[in-house]
Amino acid sequence: MDASAAPTTAPAGAGVTAVAVAMARAMESGRADRMFHDPYAQPFVDAAKAVLDADEWPSLVAWVDLFYSRGVVRTRFIDDFVRDAAAAGCTQVVLLGAGLDARAFRLALPAADVYEVDTPSVFAFKDQVLADAGAQPTARSRTAVHADLREDFAARLGGTAFDPGRPTAWVAEGVLPYLTAEQARQVITDVGALSAPGSRLVFEHSDKAGPDPRAAATALTTPGANRISAMVRGGLGPGGRDWVAGQGWSIGVTERGDLGPRYGRPDDRLPGGQFIIATRD
Repeated sequence: MDASAAPTTAPAGAGVTAVAVAMARAMESGRADRMFHDPYAQPFVDAAKAVLDADEWPSLVAWVDLFYSRGVVRTRFIDDFVRDAAAAGCTQVVLLGAGLDARAFRLALPAADVYEVDTPSVFAFKDQVLADAGAQPTARSRTAVHADLREDFAARLGGTAFDPGRPTAWVAEGVLPYLTAEQARQVITDVGALSAPGSRLVFEHSDKAGPDPRAAATALTTPGANRISAMVRGGLGPGGRDWVAGQGWSIGVTERGDLGPRYGRPDDRLPGGQFIIATRD
């Protein structure tokens, strides 16, 4: 990376968790038996390490150690979701709280327009790294939508070429837990209002309330990890799946624990919970 063009600040707030997710993707991409290949994950990690406070790095490493299996299985599952949705006629993909997601630059989506929604601090970092890496979209188009999901992201999305009359694949990858129940439900309500019949939505669900016990333990024993844990607000909560079903979506459920064997990577450390694929009626 050209040091003169390198980012000078890292993503702020919950955006810093995207660095940990990129670390997991970089590690997975280096494996001979990798589930996916993300050529931009390592450049994101390298750039972040150069600008993050030194005391933040141990907490990110600890979270990667804890959630590696969960993170890479989720990435593969959502990669498949996006490809399947595009093949089924979803010509738009919206990444909610996109973070350092590079699917618009690594998945073959020649008939899909990708919209990434996140805060200006995330894009200030992300777009510089992508430019330095010479990244070119593998989607038909890629649009950065500078918006906070806690505010009126729908209005910002509506100010782009996004067309609510076209079927859309919506990705809420690991973002809803950082919202309150009210905020998360508003996001899903807005998504529903912008979704033509046949649109699809993917998100994670747990029947248990409260933080993952392993995450809570890590927050207590790892310097700085509590700063990440403190950002979690609970999202849709245990009743979220049924609530979404009542908003005009048909629900499909995949148990997280089934995915390790499916991808040839059985791992009893995978936590419980589900991936929900909702289809607009």
